[in-house]
Amino acid sequence: MVEQRQAWFTICSANYIAYAKTLFRSLKRADPDGATPFFLILVDEEVPGELMEQLPFEVILARDLGIPEFWDMALRYSVMEMNTAVKPAAFLHLFDRGFDAAVYLDPDIYVISELTEVKRSLRDGANVILTPHSTEPLEDGLDPDDVRLLRTGAYNLGFIACRRSDEARRLLEWWHRRMLAQCLVDLEAGLFVDQKFMDLAPAYAKGVEILRHTGYNVAYWNLASRPVTRQDGVWKAGDRDLVFFHFSGVIPGRKEVFSKHQNRFEVSNIGDLKDLLGAYIDELEAEGHSGLKGIPYAYGRFGDGSAIPDVYRRYIARTEPSRRLAREAAFAPSIEQVDRPEPNFPQGPIPCTKLMMQIWRERPDLQKSFHLLDDQGREAFARWFVSAAEREYGLPEAAYESVLASLKMLDIAMPGGRGPRRFSRQWLARQLIVRGSFARSLFRRLPAGTRSKVRNSVIRLASGHTQKSAQMQSIEKLDGDLSSGIGIYGYLEAVSGVGEGSRRMCEALKEADVPYSAHALKAHGHASQQAIDWLNLTDGASPYKCLLFHVNADEAARVLEALPAHQIDGRYRIGYWAWELAEFPRAWLGALDYFNEIWVPSRFVRDAVQKATDKQVHIVPHPVPEREDSGESRAQFSLPSDDYLFLCSLDLKSYSSRKNPMAAYEAFCRAFPADSGEDIRARLVVKLHGGAEQSEEDRQIVRRLLSDDRVILIDVPLSGKRYASLQRLCDGFISLHRSEGFGMNIAEAMRLGKPVIATAYSGNTDYFGATVGYPVRYKLVPVEPGQYPHGTGQVWAEPDIEHAASLLRRVYEHQEEARSKGRKASQHMIEHYSTAAVARIVRERYEKLAQHVLAGPEDK
Repeated sequence: MVEQRQAWFTICSANYIAYAKTLFRSLKRADPDGATPFFLILVDEEVPGELMEQLPFEVILARDLGIPEFWDMALRYSVMEMNTAVKPAAFLHLFDRGFDAAVYLDPDIYVISELTEVKRSLRDGANVILTPHSTEPLEDGLDPDDVRLLRTGAYNLGFIACRRSDEARRLLEWWHRRMLAQCLVDLEAGLFVDQKFMDLAPAYAKGVEILRHTGYNVAYWNLASRPVTRQDGVWKAGDRDLVFFHFSGVIPGRKEVFSKHQNRFEVSNIGDLKDLLGAYIDELEAEGHSGLKGIPYAYGRFGDGSAIPDVYRRYIARTEPSRRLAREAAFAPSIEQVDRPEPNFPQGPIPCTKLMMQIWRERPDLQKSFHLLDDQGREAFARWFVSAAEREYGLPEAAYESVLASLKMLDIAMPGGRGPRRFSRQWLARQLIVRGSFARSLFRRLPAGTRSKVRNSVIRLASGHTQKSAQMQSIEKLDGDLSSGIGIYGYLEAVSGVGEGSRRMCEALKEADVPYSAHALKAHGHASQQAIDWLNLTDGASPYKCLLFHVNADEAARVLEALPAHQIDGRYRIGYWAWELAEFPRAWLGALDYFNEIWVPSRFVRDAVQKATDKQVHIVPHPVPEREDSGESRAQFSLPSDDYLFLCSLDLKSYSSRKNPMAAYEAFCRAFPADSGEDIRARLVVKLHGGAEQSEEDRQIVRRLLSDDRVILIDVPLSGKRYASLQRLCDGFISLHRSEGFGMNIAEAMRLGKPVIATAYSGNTDYFGATVGYPVRYKLVPVEPGQYPHGTGQVWAEPDIEHAASLLRRVYEHQEEARSKGRKASQHMIEHYSTAAVARIVRERYEKLAQHVLAGPEDK
């Protein structure tokens, strides 16, 4: 057999050369007798001469790879995108230099042992070799998981090997064509640089080998199934020798950080790998990373030396096809080209420029705040844009010069009194935005919190909100042209408790026969579901005199300040708030200024809020309707058919210290000791939500629960209908919470007629007691530091575990009694908390408002 002539290579910019040197050294240590040449493809200009002379490998400038579109790519792509975009061209270049095979390794890879399997496969005729991100499912609720791998690619392109063959060349040429303009981080479009395209490689080419050896490309994304250990001086990944580790996400100089791209591992739980991480970081420093990391990226500036903003690159990537440009043409100072009106978009006195529209398309919060189909919305957006362009996007004045000029002309002209009166607060705010460069040096000296408040106030005033109208207008100034009814704003499309509460309030308004309009707010940190047809979601302003904001106090100011003034002025405003501790946070007192009155779901919340304000606070409970479920059986949930199942539900996005799940587990263990010898057929079903954001405390909880085979842990997302089925299929519900604002899971279990064991404290006591459930005794204890936001100086309940255990045992041993209480609970919830019952409360309060507050002179 003729020996192949192979090459190894990596790709990086100049400030990453220490990584390339560390990779090279590790390769040589792993294969000291090997003569395989190593190349660095430098996506940058030449580095200082003395450094180049010291490099132990050949450097090939990416611009010399023979890509006619190279300068267009350098303009449209970020550093990461550009480094990955030239990869197939580098393979083709090395093949043209006569190499029979080439192996690419990311610069942040650390080689431990010889890549024997790769060399063998290439000699045996493999055309392409890929390594999957993971060979085992990632279903523990942490990040990354299977869904993230679907978004970013099945194979990690930090490693790929190709043999010079017709089959491989066809694949590489196709891949290269795609890299000219589509090597983008754009997950919504299904793109993640070069990786997603290689998902198609096994279908597009013959001889593609998927290397499943667990010692290759070990990293944070597969470490869960390949624990790294050192056994008798030999590094192992699982039960195989470790070949190379991919240190993606390390931070040079910081050995206490394993990878910033994930939340599954910390240095404290990676075992022997901690030593390898330390050695790698030490070697990066030894290769001079701290002195090299400051080298500026040569393709990061226009020809005049000004920085190329990332948003400009994204605009070019979205709007321009792949082009063959000379360097001078690509990098000529041309950012002013995007300070021109967006084609085919309605324009008015204030233009919507190309770059403005690029930013607006990228930002759902801006889309919600600024409606660009009317002049007022465009003007408000323009004033935000000129104030934020430099601060948030690093844009030079050339990128928004025409917008500035238009705003200045508008403020000066004031035709028919349309513009702001000279020397008014709005006029002064606008002058600060369009002419305020002189004040920026003073502004930057202010504390960060003060800067934020000043900036938000100036933007609010310039956009048409006065301090009085943005926060509170007097009742006498209600707009008499508006209709009777309620406009409800909430996270109506969000899969969250607050989102579900706002949807149920819409049902109550409908049942109460109160005219209403529904306005969906963008939910931060929550997934969205498809729009619900019966809600009839409305864009723009509500036609009604009253607005109900189903948004908690901590987000109220942000939500109202983001809405255009014409959507909230002249209307009576109600806030619907929940809170879980006995004292309302002082930090939120300012939110009261935005509302005329507050609605809350329970007496517990009312008492907390009422102590902080002299405004009216009314109890309007959450509706607890009969829920439609998926109709599934226990078998379909893999639940035992004959066991008595206690359900405990835990949202890890809501602080686990408040939900107190381990108390429920401890009570279960005491009620049904594992070593008692009894024939106990009781099981604890724990439904988790929000597992991808687990803290170390949450991970310990999960590990403890998984260690007990009497616990059934369900940690996959369930639709509302499927969760309703799970509630129906279980026999009882336990909640040893420390505090609840309302306790929706408790209420829903009671509505289903389930016996409930719950702490007899906080919001659930409005509807929960000894006649309809099994209240657990408690004592009040201080909220410890870090247990809950704004918990300093507060108290909450510590449930009596022994008492809870005795109640669990009673429910299990006296099931007919438990079912009887469940039936009483269900009837109680129907009478007082059904949609119809809450609708009566809503209707009564609205009629009083309509008669005494909302009615105009002609209505009284």
